[in-house]
Amino acid sequence: MFDKAEDLIIEFVKLKDGKHSLNFRVDEAFFEELGSVEVHKADVGVQVMVDKNVNWMHCHIDIKGSLTVDCHRCLVDIPLGISTKYLLIVKLDSHETVDVDHEDEGVELIYLRPHDFELRIARPVYETSLLALPMIRNCDDLENKPCDKAMIQKLKTLSGETTDEVVDARWEKLKQLKNK
Repeated sequence: MFDKAEDLIIEFVKLKDGKHSLNFRVDEAFFEELGSVEVHKADVGVQVMVDKNVNWMHCHIDIKGSLTVDCHRCLVDIPLGISTKYLLIVKLDSHETVDVDHEDEGVELIYLRPHDFELRIARPVYETSLLALPMIRNCDDLENKPCDKAMIQKLKTLSGETTDEVVDARWEKLKQLKNK
C-alpha cells in the first residue's frame, strides 16, 4: 500500500522520548500530488528513525527506490535508482539551543510552536527524492539502452547533422594513399 502526501506525518506528541522507527512507501501519485510532472512511475521506500527528546527531535530520513523519468536525449522513460539520506532537526521548544552546522548538506533545522503536535515530512521527502536524481538523465548509463532510435535520428536531422557525408574526391584519394 502506497502512502499519500497527507500520510507522511510524524505525530510526535504520541511518541515517548527515545528512538522510534517509521516506514512509508510512496508511488507516482505522491509526486503528482506535490506538483511533479517529470516522474512517471515511482516505487520509493522511506524509513524515518526518530530520536525524540523533550525539546528536540532528530529525524534521520533514508530514501531508497526507483523513479521513472524521461531521458533528456531521446525522451524514452528510463528507471533510475535513488538512495539518499536526510537529517531533519526539529526544535520543539524555544528555550534550548540546538547545536548544528547549517553548512552541512542534507541537514535542515525546523522550529515548531509549542501547540504543534505533528510534523509533515512530505515536502522534504519529495524534494530530497528529486534532488537524488542525476542532473543529466540519459540512457547511456543503463545496461539495456532503451533509446528511441527514431527520436535520435530526428534530432540529428533537425540539428543539421547528416549521417551521409559527401566526401570530396580529392580527400578520398588521399585516404587511399594513407591506407597503403
